[in-house]
Amino acid sequence: MDCFPAAVGRVQKPSLPRHQAMRRIAGFSILELLLAAALGLVVTVALTQLFAASSRSHATLVGQARLQEAARHAFEFIGRSARSAGYLGCGTGREPASVLNGAGRQLAEFDVAVPVVGFEGIGDNAAADQWQPSLAALPVRGGALAVRARTRIDIAKIRPLSDVVVFRRSGTGFPLVRRLAGDSDPLVVADAEGTLEGGDVVVLTDCRRAVVFRATSVAGNDEVTLAKVAGLQAPDNRAGASLLGGGNAFGGFRSPRGAMVGRVVTEIYFVARSAADNNRGQPAWSLWRRTATDRAVELVQGIDDLQLLFGIDTQPDDGVDTPERYVRADAVGGSRVRTLHVAVTASSVDALPPGDRPLRRTFSRTVALRNR
Repeated sequence: MDCFPAAVGRVQKPSLPRHQAMRRIAGFSILELLLAAALGLVVTVALTQLFAASSRSHATLVGQARLQEAARHAFEFIGRSARSAGYLGCGTGREPASVLNGAGRQLAEFDVAVPVVGFEGIGDNAAADQWQPSLAALPVRGGALAVRARTRIDIAKIRPLSDVVVFRRSGTGFPLVRRLAGDSDPLVVADAEGTLEGGDVVVLTDCRRAVVFRATSVAGNDEVTLAKVAGLQAPDNRAGASLLGGGNAFGGFRSPRGAMVGRVVTEIYFVARSAADNNRGQPAWSLWRRTATDRAVELVQGIDDLQLLFGIDTQPDDGVDTPERYVRADAVGGSRVRTLHVAVTASSVDALPPGDRPLRRTFSRTVALRNR
């Protein structure tokens, strides 16, 4: 028998006041909600800034990669042309003669006797004389010297103060079928990788000399005859002019032996407006090239400027084929050019949002002219 009643063994929990019980049922207070919202806002802002910084950093890296890629492509094009400038087969290094009439010999597209020539941009308008020497010597709009008027370069689109450079060489060589001893039309072996067309201005070379003429027509399949009819228009052949010019035959005593014919290739590089604007609606700039008598084509977008220095050999008879000093295009004169220092300024506007400052960087490289 228990000594205490049953109620004594149970502990009675004190009941809470009504207003405290209602508070626990109601949830967070206004102060707690404001504090939670403030913390959430801080976290959201931090994440947004982190995302924006990451996006901007990514855009900057992409822009820098585009800068380097654009400059690399520009150097690749210009460097390849510079290293090939002056190539005339085994007759490289010898100044070629010409049977073109006077007007034809003045055309910039065919003056293969001068492997490289530059034009220094010194003005800020579209006049041809704002380059030294004047761009009027090139096939440009407003100039008088051009084979195809529709392919002339529009000076108004060239970047002011930017330089222009021209490289000339012989293209793919087509070997002579037989030794050319008289004033007959040359006969060459056709090549599956390239063909000559009627009207092409070509250079005939062997290891002793070279001569430039116009192949007025081309006939044949595996063996192609290059007719050289005279005419009065540029760049026609002069009447009565001989390819031999009173000299020896092209080729050896019995065989062609290294004699070949190649198309004269002239490449003009310049910076001009791109065909499309940038993402800010502003004119963009690109590296352009005009080859032979064709229209100029846009090569590399994002090239804002082209600057050149020519390494000239002021002592060509000292037996050392190295440049003594570097000069601008308007100071080369008659000196031999041994090297070319190329500086391109690349920009990457489209890689960044319209409100950001565009990336811009100048790259430089020096190229040796092998065939001088």
